[in-house]
Amino acid sequence: MASDAAPKGKSPVTSSAADGPDDDQLQPGTLPLLGKPYFACIMCKSHVRPPFQVVVPRSLAPFLPAATAPATVAWRGRSWGMRFTGGRQIQRLEAGWRGFALDAGLRLGDACVLELVEGGPEGVVFRAQVLRADIPAAIRGRAGGDTSASPILID
Repeated sequence: MASDAAPKGKSPVTSSAADGPDDDQLQPGTLPLLGKPYFACIMCKSHVRPPFQVVVPRSLAPFLPAATAPATVAWRGRSWGMRFTGGRQIQRLEAGWRGFALDAGLRLGDACVLELVEGGPEGVVFRAQVLRADIPAAIRGRAGGDTSASPILID
C-alpha cells in the first residue's frame, strides 16, 4: 500500500493560467500550479488496479481534515467524487479514485500531480495534472514495473 508519492509542500508558482507561461512551454493539457500545497505520485499497481487508492503524504496533514470527508478530484473540466480518509497513520483517497483512474486512462508509470484547492472538514478538493510515462510496450511488457521490487529498467 505504500505510495511513491513525493510531498512537495507549497508550489513555487503563484501565477494563474491567464498570466502563466506561453502554452508552447507546457505539455498539452498541463496547467501552471496555483501556489497551493501539492504532491506528486508515480502510478503504481494499487493506484491503477484494485484496491484503487492513493496515499496522501503526511506533509499535507496540516491542510487536510483529521477525519474522513468527501473529496473531489478535478481534471480537464470534469470532477470525480471520492472519499478522503484522514486522521490515521495513512491518509488516502479511495472509494471513487477508481473512476478517476479509469476515466483518465492512468497506467503504471504515469505521474499524477494533485494540488489541494480546498481542505476543510466539509470536503477536500484536489486539482489533478496527469503526465504520461509513455513507456514503450516492449519494455513495459518484459520489465514488470508492478512494484518497487520489480522496477522498469531502461538502458
